[in-house]
Amino acid sequence: MGATISSYSYPQRVYNYVMNRKRKLDESDTQDEMDKIIDIAMHTPKRKKLCSTVAYIYQALFVEGRDSDVTVVALGEEFPLHKVYLSQSPYFASMFGGNWKETGQTRIHIDVVDPFITKEALHTVLGALYSDEVKLEPLNIVSVLATATMLQLGGLIDRCCEVMLETINPHTALHYYEAACQYGDLKLKENCFQWFLVNLITYYSSNVEELKTIPISLMENLTNHSGLCVVKTEITLYILLKQWMYMQLHENPFPFDATNVVEYFSSRKGEMPLLLTELGSKYERVFRALRMQHLISHHVDVGIMLRDNIIPRSWIESVIMHGWKYTLMVNENEVRGPEECTDEEFLEIALRCGRFLPIKEKNMWRWTGFHYGLDLIMIADDRTVSIKRNHRPEYELLLSLQTIRYIIIRVTVHSLNQQKQITYTQTSGIHRLPLNKSEEIVLMTFPPDINFPLVLSANILFTTPFSDDWTTDSSIQSI
Repeated sequence: MGATISSYSYPQRVYNYVMNRKRKLDESDTQDEMDKIIDIAMHTPKRKKLCSTVAYIYQALFVEGRDSDVTVVALGEEFPLHKVYLSQSPYFASMFGGNWKETGQTRIHIDVVDPFITKEALHTVLGALYSDEVKLEPLNIVSVLATATMLQLGGLIDRCCEVMLETINPHTALHYYEAACQYGDLKLKENCFQWFLVNLITYYSSNVEELKTIPISLMENLTNHSGLCVVKTEITLYILLKQWMYMQLHENPFPFDATNVVEYFSSRKGEMPLLLTELGSKYERVFRALRMQHLISHHVDVGIMLRDNIIPRSWIESVIMHGWKYTLMVNENEVRGPEECTDEEFLEIALRCGRFLPIKEKNMWRWTGFHYGLDLIMIADDRTVSIKRNHRPEYELLLSLQTIRYIIIRVTVHSLNQQKQITYTQTSGIHRLPLNKSEEIVLMTFPPDINFPLVLSANILFTTPFSDDWTTDSSIQSI
């Protein structure tokens, strides 16, 4: 008999009503949802790339040269091509559409004068006219850029520059910079120059062999720039320039040995300073860009320069006279810091100093040297950068006794990625600060997500800018 309930246990009419209503509800809900999905699908455009078509065009027309109506000859290689595709280039379009001798010819010779253009680059650029994508490798991208520039392919030029901007690093920066100068890409040139400003000392001090490749014109522009990140102080830049000049003067200076550099320059004792000789004269403008007033603030630095006999003593002595004048004026309480100094003057003459901060931790340091009685301590942690006028009683005889001393200061930090590219920059702006004894002032607050390592660069001015001829002061004439 069993416990199964059969449809015959209920009146047939009731059973049919319940079952039919349930079926209608289920079918109705499912159908409505399906109709909505279908409606959306029917009104949504679908974009599909016909890869096989593009591949066929590239293979059959460019690689195999089927139905070619013109042959391009360049760098000793022949390319069987098609005018309809070549006309995408303004270079070829004007050739085929104008009153040129090549207009009706089926064989065209191109005279390639740019040494950067190679057969491989020609193949890449001409092939790009038959395809919707191009493979760009940083190792040969300058050659592709040169070829695209010759053929006036603006879109490809832009793609090259995008890749170059993404791959500026120690192995490409100089090559890219020279290419940007030659082909007039201002954005790429500026980015490469900024890379050198941050990395000239931080990278090349540890990779001296690569200094030799930097041309004189670029080194002069870097040394002149107020944004140059000088780790430690100006003497670090002087030593780097000395090593760079040694590398330039010697055809095969490798393997590099710092002892050889010292011996080479010090062996000229008693001779004319190197920058005044025919051999060294082409480097004079670079060394002129050094901020000499900040190279005489420590007796060891002065001793190094005199031993090397690179810089004429007249450069050093004139600065020492100005420095001695301000030392006396500070001692007599006549000056308390820089006055009547514009932002432009400040950036041109301020002390350039800096520090490499590898990890998030508290750092305290000072840039040693004679700073007219000011002992400044820089303090940095993972949140702030501050400056403190250190005035401990046990050192009071060596320090300025003035209650308030003024300085002008700007601090900039750069965060770098693994290619040593700048991923973040923050500056404090230019501040004119009154500092009381032992006072600490916060200059900058970092965002919480700032990434280390950081390169910290500071510009500091302790005194009023030097006048051209201070011996005309009435106070000195009356003596």
